[in-house]
Amino acid sequence: MNIIETVELTKKYQPPKGLRAMLIKSALKEEITAVDKASIVVRKGEIFGFLGPNGAGKTTFIKMLTTLLRPTSGKAYINGFDVVEQEDEAKTSIGLVTGEERSFYWRLSGRQNLQFFASLYGLNQVDIPKRIDELLKQLELTKAADNMFYSYSSGMKQKLALARGLLCNPSILFLDEPTKSVDVMTGTSLRRFIREKMVGEDKRTVFLTTHRLEEVETLCDRLAIIHRGRIGFAGTINELKQRIVGKDRFSLHVNGIDEKTMAGICERHKIESLTLKENGKLKPELEVGFVIANGENPLSSIIGGLLAKGGSLVSCSKVEPKLEELFTDFIKEQQNVAF
Repeated sequence: MNIIETVELTKKYQPPKGLRAMLIKSALKEEITAVDKASIVVRKGEIFGFLGPNGAGKTTFIKMLTTLLRPTSGKAYINGFDVVEQEDEAKTSIGLVTGEERSFYWRLSGRQNLQFFASLYGLNQVDIPKRIDELLKQLELTKAADNMFYSYSSGMKQKLALARGLLCNPSILFLDEPTKSVDVMTGTSLRRFIREKMVGEDKRTVFLTTHRLEEVETLCDRLAIIHRGRIGFAGTINELKQRIVGKDRFSLHVNGIDEKTMAGICERHKIESLTLKENGKLKPELEVGFVIANGENPLSSIIGGLLAKGGSLVSCSKVEPKLEELFTDFIKEQQNVAF
């Protein structure tokens, strides 16, 4: 079942006019297309990553899905409900958590904040204390529940934001940079909670935006990449790897040879990029990384050149590209596409 679906979803902004345009000294003369005919599907119970460079249209897209912004054209469905024509019904399925949450009340405790927002959500007053206690326990905030919010660390504030997003027990949770300002340990804890509890046990669907691409690799079942307002890719990381073709990455560990000599051996062959660095072990080794693009594999010739110069090969491996590399290559490719 597709729990989120968009069909040519589009948002355009008109340039300022009249006095407003004069006040902000706007030079814009044509309308801005922030999201352009974006179509995606998100399946029930999956963690879906939504990536894009700054200004690509991610925030506008999420605001339309969460009913905070009306689309100019196209359709969006949340749990089968049209976000425009059935806005109230769509809202009942949604929880939203952002990475820079500023709407908590600093002179209330964590528990009091959750009580206040639970009342705004219209939850049953009898059920509210039990629901809050459950969430505080799950997110390891019970001991700090009655401390003032201003005393919370960044990680605790983010956990409280997640608890608030779960108060109304939504089937879909939108997470916008959920680990942006937290430390490594808290980030690991939050990712485990998302994968094991929210999705594994509670069977929720998670729509995740983040600039931490290692998070997408760790958590997401599928992803989409938006660039200049358009969805350029949607699928698994392996499918993205298949799309970014023509490049093989290798890593060699060698010794008995200096950087200059090794660079000279590599430069005789057609390689796209070369990195050389000492690995810092007790027995110094030189780590050699290089990328082959659209050409014959010179690996055997490079190793032959190394041995001929008196060096020795410690290890050799083909390196699978990280999502960061795939994402960068994809955006570079998209920048050359005419819109």
